[in-house]
Amino acid sequence: MTSTATPVQSAERMHVLDILRGFALFGILMMNIEYFQRPMQAIMLGFDQSQVGIDYAVGWFVYVFIQGKFYTLFSLLFGIGFVIFLDRAREKVAKPRLLFLRRILILAAIGALHAFLIWAGDILLLYAFVGLFLMLLFHNTPVSRLWKWGLVLLIFPLLLFLLGAWGIAMGMQADPDTMINAFSAQQSALLSDMERADYIYSQGNFWEVVQWRMYEMGQLYLGAGFLFFIPSILALFLFGAAAARAGLFRDIAANIRYFKRFAVLGYGLGVPAALLFGQFSMNLDMLMPTYQGALALTLQTVANITLCFAYISTLVLLMHYGKRWVQVFAPAGRMALTNYLLQSLVFTLIFYGYGLGLYGEVGRATATLMAIALYVGQLTASAWWLQRYQYGPMEWLWRSLTYGRRQAFKL
Repeated sequence: MTSTATPVQSAERMHVLDILRGFALFGILMMNIEYFQRPMQAIMLGFDQSQVGIDYAVGWFVYVFIQGKFYTLFSLLFGIGFVIFLDRAREKVAKPRLLFLRRILILAAIGALHAFLIWAGDILLLYAFVGLFLMLLFHNTPVSRLWKWGLVLLIFPLLLFLLGAWGIAMGMQADPDTMINAFSAQQSALLSDMERADYIYSQGNFWEVVQWRMYEMGQLYLGAGFLFFIPSILALFLFGAAAARAGLFRDIAANIRYFKRFAVLGYGLGVPAALLFGQFSMNLDMLMPTYQGALALTLQTVANITLCFAYISTLVLLMHYGKRWVQVFAPAGRMALTNYLLQSLVFTLIFYGYGLGLYGEVGRATATLMAIALYVGQLTASAWWLQRYQYGPMEWLWRSLTYGRRQAFKL
């Protein structure tokens, strides 16, 4: 084993993962575009039923078939990337976990800058935090146990929510007035926060928005939010780690039967689960757990996982059977970090008060068309960039800081 850390060369990359990352960027943007014009805390209230007409239809489709599914895909891909990096580092350096830790800490720094200076919906900081759990607790776990641990962690938030619903039901029987008053106070506080957020995002200067982002992220991720987000993301990382160590994407032809099964089972279970979720979750209020909410959350979890694997399998099968157009996603996927950050930068400058100030002025359908236009531009720009440079700007920075020396940039 050598002690010199070297980055993965382009010839070693799994091309299918670049395609999937590029595709995931599209779904992430379709989901995020709503929250460039809504406070992040609004996620606690579920679907925005104030929309009408085409805005309602577009919002409903994203809520049912995209939201959660591409977050799941993005998380799986990060899990795959983390474990591939760690496993390859074991072969090349004397202290692979130290190198992985440095990579994680740099990602955390990028995520923190993104979260506080650009957009509160950042996921990178959380990914970095959960990545530490992956390294510390599961770095030597065999494939047969990785996915089982993932399943346990995925179920944990559902059981926690169900337990909360049971406790509230018991409380409602014992002292309904107290329970109703307590949750009414919480909802009033949330609505007050959202009203304040709308004003700051639409009218506030840059520093006022930064201060609010800090408050908003604290409200989302500290306390009960921590118990829901961390296990779910770690579960997805473990599923991704299991797929990577099983070599699922290393030899597509040898594993094509699995992708066919994933597609059939994924759509067969995922579409009905997603439609049922859409039916049961229209009035979902995460502040007050109920049995209906627990059912909706369970259906959403099933839909997220099954449709995620169905979408993955669809792209893999298209690629395997020679549909060359899917290659268009690969350049954007190789620059996934750069493109993800750029999406936030562009739309906060369009919508927030310190930019063009269009916050709350653009309907959901129009905003979605704007997002599609940006994404198409990113596909084109990424292909152009990678004809001239080896990495995207942020990928180059991440690699250079990880390995402690400036990486070659131009081709």
